[in-house]
Amino acid sequence: MDELLRQSRAWVPVLKSAALFLLPFPLLIAFFVALIGGEIGRLAAISGAIFAFFGAGVLTWRGLVAQARFFLGQQLDPPAVPLKTVSAILTALGAGLAAAAGGHGPAGVGAFAALAAVGYFCFYGRDPKRKRIDLPEVAGVDRDAVIVQLKQAYGRLQGIEAAARAIAVPEFVERLKRIIGIGKQILAEIERDPRDAARARRFLHLYLDSAEKVTVEYARTHRQIRSRPLENNFRQLLVDMEKTFEAQHQKLLENDVLTLDVEIEVLNARLKREGIN
Repeated sequence: MDELLRQSRAWVPVLKSAALFLLPFPLLIAFFVALIGGEIGRLAAISGAIFAFFGAGVLTWRGLVAQARFFLGQQLDPPAVPLKTVSAILTALGAGLAAAAGGHGPAGVGAFAALAAVGYFCFYGRDPKRKRIDLPEVAGVDRDAVIVQLKQAYGRLQGIEAAARAIAVPEFVERLKRIIGIGKQILAEIERDPRDAARARRFLHLYLDSAEKVTVEYARTHRQIRSRPLENNFRQLLVDMEKTFEAQHQKLLENDVLTLDVEIEVLNARLKREGIN
């Protein structure tokens, strides 16, 4: 149920794109009236408004789908093109053309267009920002590969953050917030010195992945399987996760991960073995 709620929070906004497909329907009546009356100028304005609204609807739907996947950690980046911003421009254009077809002057057309753009952003929100990762050039380091690793790691932290919103135990939510905060510090350290990516390879590839899966699984089942042993088990896992995150951060600062690699493998095996069972 919790996983369903988490997915719903991300995907339900996609349904709002239907508004832009419904909005131009009254214009269809005006279109046929202008067609029958042979009003070429009005017909052109109405046609442009209809196409603008439908175009905005399509782009908004695509933008909201991409946003849902990005917020759930299923997509590393939001779209390169700001689809909502383009859709807002098309919506403003459609409103302006509809106002012109209705006989409004330039001031009225401008007012309707501005109100439509403001209303669009109030209803749909702005485009999610891309995570900018700008690594310094370091000899012997594959910069592009490190950027991909960091994006995947940020996505896993984002997945943990999304799962935390579905957990009803305040203590666990606070612990997860601290874990996420430390995780972001670790990734920021790697951004400052890309050589740390090699030192933290087990943390990035093994531990973060298991930590996200366990957190998502607990968020999915914790209300269905409300038991003290389950909560105690997850509490201890969170304690160990936080300690491991802190240790990883400290080891990166000290440029020493040999011992920590062993610790991560042991705890990662425990995460996979025990999970929240």
